[in-house]
Amino acid sequence: MPIPDAAGAAGAPRELVRDRVYGRLKDAILTGVLLPGERLDEAELRRWLGVSGTPIRQALHTLSLEGLVQTAPQSHSAVIAPRPEQAQETLQTIGVLLAGATLLTLPQLGAEARAAMGEGIDDVIAQLGSGDVPAITRSAESLFGAMLRSCPNPVLVELIERAAPSLSYHVSVASQGLHADLGDLARRYQALKSALRRGDDREAVIATKRVFGVPHPTA
Repeated sequence: MPIPDAAGAAGAPRELVRDRVYGRLKDAILTGVLLPGERLDEAELRRWLGVSGTPIRQALHTLSLEGLVQTAPQSHSAVIAPRPEQAQETLQTIGVLLAGATLLTLPQLGAEARAAMGEGIDDVIAQLGSGDVPAITRSAESLFGAMLRSCPNPVLVELIERAAPSLSYHVSVASQGLHADLGDLARRYQALKSALRRGDDREAVIATKRVFGVPHPTA
């Protein structure tokens, strides 16, 4: 049922209980309030969220489809616990999606937008030099987020925006399985910047793939 608008403003958008529960649970998972592998007891969630079991079950079902919760019939639900051995595959999945968006976006970018992307790449490289993983992640998200805002394919953009939180969560939790060489990664970002500066869109797409460890045919 809709939650009444506290201000009573006519025409104000109303939030459904199931959407509010979904948002709070998702935020709790992504921010680490609910830990990987933590059991999600419905009675405890009802007390915490102050709602009935129905919107909780609806939210958990949606989160399971998004890869943030695992459920089993006649059993409990739990926060997904990403496996380190799958971290590289998850990173490659992000790379495939972003390489596709890059392929579609670059032909429409002018010199000013390309220069702005170059500055974003410089920031990522600077953070790679510091070794601050959260800062590296924020810089990379800012860089590719700006590129997505110029992507002409809204279907692809919506797909990436829906998948990104879960994919990023899986990578961050299981990051010990990546064994990343930050110096090599900085060189890959530098190759992306060089391709953008030259206007070589094909090489820029290839460089984007390499940033995320996606193989590219050399023939």
